[in-house]
Amino acid sequence: MGILKLILVPVAVGVFIATVWNLIPEKEVTLEENNFYGSGKVRPDNTEIKPFKVSVDEKVIDDLKHRLQNSRISHSVLEDSDDFYYGFNSKQLLKLRDYWLNKYDWRKQEAIFNQFPQFTTEIEGLQVHFLRVQPPKTYKIVKPILVAHGWPGNVFEFYKFIPLLTDPKKHGINSDFAFEVIAPSIPGYGWSEQPKKTGFSQLACARVFRKLMLRLGYSKFYLQGGDWGAIITSLLTKVYPDNVIALHMNMIPAMPGASFMGTFYDFLGWLVPSTLSSKELQKNHNPFAKFGNLIVETGYMHIQATKPDTAGTSLNDSPIGLAAYIIEKFSTWTNLEYRALPDGGLNKKFTNDELLTIVMIYWTNGNIVSSQRFYREFFLDRRCEALAKRYVAVPTAHASGLNELYDRCPIEVSRYLYNITHYTEIDMGHFAAFEAPKPLATSVFKFVKDLE
Repeated sequence: MGILKLILVPVAVGVFIATVWNLIPEKEVTLEENNFYGSGKVRPDNTEIKPFKVSVDEKVIDDLKHRLQNSRISHSVLEDSDDFYYGFNSKQLLKLRDYWLNKYDWRKQEAIFNQFPQFTTEIEGLQVHFLRVQPPKTYKIVKPILVAHGWPGNVFEFYKFIPLLTDPKKHGINSDFAFEVIAPSIPGYGWSEQPKKTGFSQLACARVFRKLMLRLGYSKFYLQGGDWGAIITSLLTKVYPDNVIALHMNMIPAMPGASFMGTFYDFLGWLVPSTLSSKELQKNHNPFAKFGNLIVETGYMHIQATKPDTAGTSLNDSPIGLAAYIIEKFSTWTNLEYRALPDGGLNKKFTNDELLTIVMIYWTNGNIVSSQRFYREFFLDRRCEALAKRYVAVPTAHASGLNELYDRCPIEVSRYLYNITHYTEIDMGHFAAFEAPKPLATSVFKFVKDLE
């Protein structure tokens, strides 16, 4: 009887919370069609689209090397914990610093990035940077797709993913159509300008991205995203459904309790695994274990959602601190089991060059603080919470990463929030386009083909 109580009490609590949450009607959401986040007084946008190339001043590289040479990694590894459970292992951090100083070549990475056509344009007072990559002329059918990144990544995550979307046949994907890819940097990330005023939330970003697509001549388009990118594209679809043909995500934004039936099936799948269609999830689906992992691994989120400027100041001043803070996520979020490894399993999926280039984009633009502010804006904008319960009727695909810390959402749950028409499971973690570009691209093509 004691074991039964242990099981039923938390289930009853979860269902009760979901019931109360769903009895509260969706708040009326007031959406402005325009805002201004630039410097100074409100002024009309300059709608010109300008070509852009990445070109970092050599003085910035010299300063970086000086800081790395003089960086202080004085904490020793715990004698009984030579792993990543306490964070970035200092032995591994010393090795990474040595590689950064003596082997890493920023100019080589800069050239890789500059192979993609890039542009900037002003939207709501901010210069928005974006890639616009078109397929070869041999493809007679071309579909526009906006792909959105998250934190602590940036558009560099897509450098292996974009060529698969724009030229599938060349990369072994059978398709008679290709995508024109638009990949914007979230304002405050990459080479997009940092918001100068408060209030630039994920909802504001969704509006800005829609305006970008309209400016490029697309009134209807496809969307793909993970992490913040999934939330931004989800909000864009909820608020502007007439502009979205279909939505593909590798992370389902599902707020706990947002759907009563979804919550019911979440717990039912734990108690009776056979009710889940996924054979993989039948083995280990446990909403409580997932919640426990999130508690352990989301301390960064609480800091960034409350005092981002305080935490970000030190990261913006220390390249080795910035690298430890960012790259540690590419260990844990790729696979929780990597925490037990001395090197965090970082090179199992990514090269040092790839990881350091992600960091370099933050460092050379000095925008780690503005990227962290995005968390505070999310929790301050209550409209994001109010929209969590709004059903997405637009056809939606879920490419579920089997090692994804923030996902592993059964279709039995997600179908009550999204019109899921395509579901696939991929052996990947959080940074899907970076880690598993071909399986993810294959999922996108199959989703769109099936719709047609």
